[in-house]
Amino acid sequence: MTRRGLGAYTVYSIVAFAAVAATLFPILWMGLLSLKTPVAALKIPPDLIFEPLFDAYRNVWSKAGFAQALINSVVISVMSLIMGLACALCAAYAISRFTFRGARTLLLAMLATRIFPPVALIIPLFLNLRAIGAHDTHIGLALAYMALNIPLATWMLKGYFDAVPREIEECAMIDGASRFTAVRKVVLPLMAPGLAATSIFTFVVAWNDFLFALILTSRNARTLPVVIAEFVGDTGVDWPDVMAASVTALAPVLAATFILQRHIAAGLTAGAVKG
Repeated sequence: MTRRGLGAYTVYSIVAFAAVAATLFPILWMGLLSLKTPVAALKIPPDLIFEPLFDAYRNVWSKAGFAQALINSVVISVMSLIMGLACALCAAYAISRFTFRGARTLLLAMLATRIFPPVALIIPLFLNLRAIGAHDTHIGLALAYMALNIPLATWMLKGYFDAVPREIEECAMIDGASRFTAVRKVVLPLMAPGLAATSIFTFVVAWNDFLFALILTSRNARTLPVVIAEFVGDTGVDWPDVMAASVTALAPVLAATFILQRHIAAGLTAGAVKG
């Protein structure tokens, strides 16, 4: 390696390390605070070496509604993922494989829905869900997230469908497979990384949302972000409890991301290449 190449490699390494450190520092700090006492959490300068305590985690799980909120978050996020991904797959496949008038306009219209701030959709969603009796229900909140995720998921999945040559699907149909069988057994396995990337993005939107869950629920379907926000009381913030609850909420997403990281990385690049 030449001196110039070594210098460039060193600069890139430093920049990459700084980016990783800036990304992981809040997560690391959150984990450290969750293992301290309320007094130690506010100490300045902070103690970096201390005896870890798990009292905050016990306090969090003993709080009324936390375990149910965790179950609600899992159920609602999975429901919105399954329903939204199914609709987005059908829409993306139709736009990618069939030629019809207005396809580009339809894509742009779906993208335009993401321009509106989510807060502008709260009142119409609230009124519609209350009218059909779905306010403060798992299915109601899942439908709201589904509507929010379909445009982005459709755009992502269309790129992945475009990256799979049509000839592969046509060969399967010539061999006697129906279109549905060809898509299910040939196309979808080839775009598995794209499905993984899209699934993570849509799941995270539903899992982390606070605004929709706050307005569209009241008691029965409250999710983790709403319950964690209630830890902030009139007497102050118990930072170890809040951080312990946040770590608990973050753990499933981090675990899924690490498990699917290869598929996510491959999916993010595959969708940018048109076959």
